Amino acid sequence: MLNLKLLSVVTALGLGAIAVFNLKAPAVPKPVEDNVIGLFLVKKDQINQQYRGELYPIAQYKNGKYLDASVNVTLEVREDSSESAIVKRNLAKSILNQPKTFAVLDTQGKTITQFAAKKAGVGQFACESFLVGRGEVLDNTKLPSLFDQLPKARSQGMSGFINGKQVDEVWKWTISSQRPVAPARLVSVSPAQLKQYRADLERIGTAEINQTKEAKAFSGTAILDDFQVVDLDGDGKHEVYAKLHKGVARGTPIQGNVDRSTVRSVYANVWLSYQNDQPKLISKQVFPQFVPASNAGREYDVLQLIDTDSDGQSEVLVRNNGYEGVSFSIYKLQNNQLKPVFTGAGYGC
Repeated sequence: MLNLKLLSVVTALGLGAIAVFNLKAPAVPKPVEDNVIGLFLVKKDQINQQYRGELYPIAQYKNGKYLDASVNVTLEVREDSSESAIVKRNLAKSILNQPKTFAVLDTQGKTITQFAAKKAGVGQFACESFLVGRGEVLDNTKLPSLFDQLPKARSQGMSGFINGKQVDEVWKWTISSQRPVAPARLVSVSPAQLKQYRADLERIGTAEINQTKEAKAFSGTAILDDFQVVDLDGDGKHEVYAKLHKGVARGTPIQGNVDRSTVRSVYANVWLSYQNDQPKLISKQVFPQFVPASNAGREYDVLQLIDTDSDGQSEVLVRNNGYEGVSFSIYKLQNNQLKPVFTGAGYGC
């Protein structure tokens, strides 16, 4: 019997501060007709020091559309169904109904190994349960060395009791793709361009934040937390991204008694494109941060650039952050606007 009721879940996912890269796929006759994007996790059991690999499907690209590839089985787990019974009842509607091999990617989109998802199992994500792929890594890669190779910033942990048994796990994650994808390539950016991009992002990001009523509590220019220069469509022209905030940085401890409706900060995600050296806002997201955090959502984090359909243009995979819950979105550049083409595969408490 499988009873996955956690007493505590600790999650920590991070990003680098500045990145400059591009994704250019090799020429192909036409885009692929299908692909699956997921999270690949290397889990380490802290009690017995054993490792295992898992594949959490996020999105399936099929016939020009993106579909949610996750299968939520939380209710069946809470009914104390056995893992084998849960898999049997739900396997037909999962992309894991047949063995599949996935490319395990580093942060730049380069394949570091492959994972053969040979069978489905039940995995725990926060307070919810989903079908996951289980199997083995190929190319003579060992799970312990792969665990060490993945960035520390991409780590999570879980501790508590499952069916009366103590559980203490840590894992690292990265993005995976069923179809081969092109690795990221550096773009050529001059010091003068970097200076201009940074100034434009700070100016435009501050203006977007100041449009919210909550920003009236904060003065000055927004602080740049993340800054990336990319070429999403491979046309040689830059798109730039920044995460900015005004107020107290997220994660700063609360001092003393704070009213529950207090605004601590306002965050923004800003994307710009350039025509004749002039910036154009192509996507924005602005979120006030309250005390407690449950009073509002949170801004997304950019996880990866990945050419999901092999059309030579990169999509932006992001994690949407909510209070005790996350989901994933894929953004695509269309008519000089960065638009979401998929949102789903969410989990939380």
